[in-house]
Amino acid sequence: MRKFTVRPSKLMILLLAFTLVFVAGCQAISNLDFNTVLKNAMKVTSSEGKQSVELKLLLDESLYEGIPEEELALMKLVSSLKLQLDNVKAQDTSHVSFDGSLIFGNAASIKFNLKMSDTLAVLELEGAKQPFTLDLTSEGLLGLAGLSDFPIEGSTEAAPALDEAALTALGHQLLDTVGSFVIDNLPNPERIEVKPVNEPINGTPTSMMHVHFDLNGPELWTWVKKYVDALVADRTGLDKMVAGVFEVLKSNPDIWNAAGTINPFEEGGLDTQSPEEILKETTDGLAMLLTELQGELQLMEEEDQETLDEIFTKDLTVKADVYVDNKLDIRKQSFEVSYVPSGDLEYDVIPFKGLSIKVESESWNVNGTVKADAPVASKSDLSVEKLMDMQGYQILKHFDDKSVAYDLLKNKLHINKQNITWYSYEYYNPVIVTANHITLVPLRDTVEQLGGKLTYDAKTKNLKIVDEATNTTITIKNGSDTAVVNGKTVKWSFPATVIDGVTYVPARNLATALKAKIGWTDLGDDMRIFTLDREV
Repeated sequence: MRKFTVRPSKLMILLLAFTLVFVAGCQAISNLDFNTVLKNAMKVTSSEGKQSVELKLLLDESLYEGIPEEELALMKLVSSLKLQLDNVKAQDTSHVSFDGSLIFGNAASIKFNLKMSDTLAVLELEGAKQPFTLDLTSEGLLGLAGLSDFPIEGSTEAAPALDEAALTALGHQLLDTVGSFVIDNLPNPERIEVKPVNEPINGTPTSMMHVHFDLNGPELWTWVKKYVDALVADRTGLDKMVAGVFEVLKSNPDIWNAAGTINPFEEGGLDTQSPEEILKETTDGLAMLLTELQGELQLMEEEDQETLDEIFTKDLTVKADVYVDNKLDIRKQSFEVSYVPSGDLEYDVIPFKGLSIKVESESWNVNGTVKADAPVASKSDLSVEKLMDMQGYQILKHFDDKSVAYDLLKNKLHINKQNITWYSYEYYNPVIVTANHITLVPLRDTVEQLGGKLTYDAKTKNLKIVDEATNTTITIKNGSDTAVVNGKTVKWSFPATVIDGVTYVPARNLATALKAKIGWTDLGDDMRIFTLDREV
């Protein structure tokens, strides 16, 4: 009998099942074509509304032992977390604005406002002294990723872009084509009901159809298998879907130019595959993947039933409430997943014994005329690019020290903590231990990693260290064991020494001056690490 060579991740299995459920439609019930509802939802280009996502972790106090106090405090803080978005205005896929709140149980909340266009995003965060901006142009995003100095090979000019209307129309064509196979094959959950209701939407009573379904773990697993079986069995539908997608792409050659890639449907040389060969290869490949997935699911039942029983228990529940108007547009929805694993979910990563996730939304003016609030940048704004280059203590200076955001960043997330680690096997500017057991560290590397500056005066031959975080200035000279720290002369345990062109200083003296702590840790097998830490 075949055996698994790699034990499948419980978390990955669970995510696969949830993914299939949350893209799910179902066959028509009570004259409501829910598959059309789902297709319509995927074609929404503009709307107004509100949304929320809530996460709750049921912590297990019996597993607290050994967890650092700071980590445990952070876990407790985020064990009840809610993201609330109000006044959502989605003008199109690129222009969006909303007000939001990040709520930490009953402890604290942080309000914010986001305005986004196709070129700029501006975030106003409660407690921040100025808004944060993000350049959303291609050049800006490449710069943020550190790729602005690396031009795309072979490209001499920007590829023509498709306009918003053309992209929307193309997306709708693809959704119609794919939906006929992916959505129409979805089986109904065992427990599903539909009834007419009158629900308020944005304060206005609205006649709708209320769809409710719920699944427990065993039912969820059965549903996933039935869906995969249906996809495998519908080879005609698969062939039709792939052929339809190819026809859409073939009929829109501008998409290949916009993507900056070769159009595979253009006539090529002698060794180029024909469109018919590409179509058959693609369809056969997808069919093989689906068959392999079907086989893996069956194999898991035969050889790893214990894992499935641990994941898909009756304590795993999925509940959904969807409200649909007479245009078959979703106007209100709520999804909730609750999970209490019977065993350890993933190797005791965090001490919890259960979780729940709840997502709610309400929409109006669906596909109507919506005008999102436009982002406007000013000179006082702080760009995300600059923010990413800052030390934690520098970021804190941009927040009111009485604000919730400041308290969270400093006292919960400890972004002002700094750590430098050297491994005993490092070759580039390693720490050095003298014959008298004095540890030396490379001066420039250490100072700059802490956010300080090191300068050299050619006339006096002095090295000057300015540490913004502690408001400390140190002056020292190579070959001397005398340093001046904030105007006070002190004797260090070893003179500043140049080794292979790099200035080294005694670690303990430098750490004391910069209000840091140092220490060696043995890792075994003659491997040690040296660390310098501080919280400023």
